Amino acid sequence: MRVPLEWLKEYVAVRLSPKALAERLTMAGLEVVAVETVDGQSVLDFEITPNRADCLSIIGIAREVAALTGQRLRLPSAQGSGLRAQGKNRRPPAPSPQPPAKVAIQIEDKAGCSRYIGRLLEGVRVGPSPAWMQKRLIACGARPINNIVDITNYVLLETGQPLHAFDFDRLAEGTILVRRAKAGERLTTLDGTDRALAPELLVIADGRQPVAVAGVMGGVGSEVTTATQRVLLESAQFDPVTVRRGARRLGLASESSYRFERGVDPVGVEAASRRAAALICELAGGAETSVRDVGRMPEKRTVIALEPQRLTRWLGLRVEPTTIRSTLAQLGCRVASSDAAGPWRVTPPSFRQDLTQAADLYEELARVAGYECIPSTLPVSAVASPRSDGADAYERLQALKRWCAGLGLTEAVTWSLVSEAELVRCGMASQAVRLVNPLSQDHACVRPSLLPGLLQAVRRNAAQGSTDVHLFEIGNVVTRQAGGGATVEQRRLGLILTGWRARDWRGAGQRSDFWVLKGLVQAVVGHLGAGEARFLATPLPWTEPGQAAAVEVVGQPLGVAGQVAGRLGRELDIEQEVFYAELSVGDLLAARRQVPRVTAPAAFPPVKRDLSVLVSTETTCETVDRLIRETAGPTAHRVELIDRFAKGTQVPQGRYSLTFSIDYRDPSRTLTAAEVDALHRRIGQALTEKLHAQIR
Repeated sequence: MRVPLEWLKEYVAVRLSPKALAERLTMAGLEVVAVETVDGQSVLDFEITPNRADCLSIIGIAREVAALTGQRLRLPSAQGSGLRAQGKNRRPPAPSPQPPAKVAIQIEDKAGCSRYIGRLLEGVRVGPSPAWMQKRLIACGARPINNIVDITNYVLLETGQPLHAFDFDRLAEGTILVRRAKAGERLTTLDGTDRALAPELLVIADGRQPVAVAGVMGGVGSEVTTATQRVLLESAQFDPVTVRRGARRLGLASESSYRFERGVDPVGVEAASRRAAALICELAGGAETSVRDVGRMPEKRTVIALEPQRLTRWLGLRVEPTTIRSTLAQLGCRVASSDAAGPWRVTPPSFRQDLTQAADLYEELARVAGYECIPSTLPVSAVASPRSDGADAYERLQALKRWCAGLGLTEAVTWSLVSEAELVRCGMASQAVRLVNPLSQDHACVRPSLLPGLLQAVRRNAAQGSTDVHLFEIGNVVTRQAGGGATVEQRRLGLILTGWRARDWRGAGQRSDFWVLKGLVQAVVGHLGAGEARFLATPLPWTEPGQAAAVEVVGQPLGVAGQVAGRLGRELDIEQEVFYAELSVGDLLAARRQVPRVTAPAAFPPVKRDLSVLVSTETTCETVDRLIRETAGPTAHRVELIDRFAKGTQVPQGRYSLTFSIDYRDPSRTLTAAEVDALHRRIGQALTEKLHAQIR
């Protein structure tokens, strides 16, 4: 937003130098990125934040200067330019050969356009605009065209309200219809480009066809030319989201769309229309003959309750109630109830759509007072007593990260957006949520799992010669429910291992495998006291056959674990075996016991026995383990698988061997050998009868 200082001074007295004014405005939150000299006048170039649409105009900046310097704001008259000394530019109205006309305006899409004002001006003479107006437009970066178009651009820059002028005689049936575009319709916009219109675009149409893209740009078929004698002046309020989508769909941006996207002053729609009409009558010799105002009037702003005594606690800066009241008035707010004890009832002006709560008003008071005037003080507040559960969700999440790091894993942070090719490779494409307008094909989908990103991390490490990789990541994933239904967002913990887990100085150690992965999952679950993690064989698309498991805790699903399929590794140039587990953080923390269970050390020694059985290949290890525990009851203090093999002369076809180590223990006494042998035989008998196992 470029603001000529000479134009600004027309609305507010500026006694500061351009450099000092730029610094004062920047400190108040309106960043001046440059101070330039154009045609002998100083021009301030602003970088306006999206929430301050009111400052996308000369008057908006003038309001800020008036509030910051205590000067009076002088608004322009709607009856003319205010430059009476340059009355030589005024043209007498030209006689119009056409009979008086009436304007027909209809809003079909009331969600896209809440208000539309059309003013018909007849007898205009199109020609060059006055030199003073051209000079100001050029200083703001606009190109002068003719007096009618220049006036609409001038008022846009002055007030922030976009306007458009139609040649009324080129509008079919003298009609304006605000509607959505129809399939197959086309429009050649003022930039000379023929554009296909989509049904989601909001357009301005006459009796036959579209003549403008609402809030973006007009069409050449109804533009003002030197032959124009009757002008229909448009001033409207369009929905910001609708305009933004339309501009993005067409790849077309304009000064009008830039302001409509951020929201225009609903009250300023009529004021800007009257201002532009008066300038056209003064500078182009026109006469206003008809006005149509269609749509709803602006809604009343919500009243904000403000407690002046709380300002000191919020800002650490003491401001007198009289100063608060006068500052709010300078900003355009209406203040009811001047009682210092409050609360005050403050109504923000229509042009400040960003003021919605008391905190916004506190910030405005700080801006005007000057952020540099706020002293540095330590906050004073009561310290809350510790929670009974020991930590809140955030603290538990941080504790989980620290525990994973303590297990020898390094935290990774990967992209939330992944390519569809990666998801197809992992068999997850059906769960993915695709972006409508991705920035690139490498980031076209929201990740349904942490696996694609962590696999890429392993690949990059391997490419750099780091082959021993042990990573974890906690991040959000989004999955689509079966049948293309609603999406679900979850926070998950991913663990990925490859290479050596640990090596000593001799090069010996332990390589990462499924059992190491299983141990890490059990360590995480056990640390949180959530219960015992159980692994149930299940097929997964990204794993090696027979090397995948679903993880459960207390009978509830928690996640999955398995060995990544070799084909995935080869496609990513990963030569080593990769093991991966993914757990639901929400379910993991929800399963955490509030008070960890503590068991005193056993006073009596265990009696150890080993049990080797041959079972069918269709019988899972988990099934055998569960049956042992159910048969022995609490006396089987520990049941651990210590050996498994499926090949050899002693293993029949279709069977495999499992060896369990069992600790029998009674908390009240030492078990006798006879008692243990009897229980051991009962376990063997149960395995034989229920699983057709063969005791070895």
